[in-house]
Amino acid sequence: MSEPVPELDTEDALRGVVNQLIIHGQRMPVIIPGSVIELMGTLAELLKRAQDGGYLSSLLPVTMPWVKSLPEADLSAFASDLVDAAASGDHAPERLAARLREWQATAEVYADPAEVGRLRRALREADEAAERRYDLRATQSAGTVKRTEFESPSAQPAQRAVC
Repeated sequence: MSEPVPELDTEDALRGVVNQLIIHGQRMPVIIPGSVIELMGTLAELLKRAQDGGYLSSLLPVTMPWVKSLPEADLSAFASDLVDAAASGDHAPERLAARLREWQATAEVYADPAEVGRLRRALREADEAAERRYDLRATQSAGTVKRTEFESPSAQPAQRAVC
């Protein structure tokens, strides 16, 4: 049998933040109590100290087993994202929830070797197609074509995650 949900303290609610969530297509106001917002700052400090101490990445798999499938570099990036989201002020709860959903989805992809292989092939094919388009444009141009860093597709910053 579950405990009844306690009422939200009026003073705590007044110090809180009202957000709009969309649930099943309907916009609903939600009060995040001031005590929860304050706790986010404390959580951010705890996460930051654990990260600075070098043990946050080793604690995360204990509390969130799904992170075990993340490569070490991604685990470190996830830890940094948690610290940043927790320290983001009034909207920290929503930002933390979003980062958790995003990173869990990433971990689920890494946990499936077939999916990782499929994504790597798709990225390789996209890179090859971009290179072919560039080569085609270069051969169709009149005169001498000089590749510059700006023109080279491989010199442009990546806009995707690398598996």
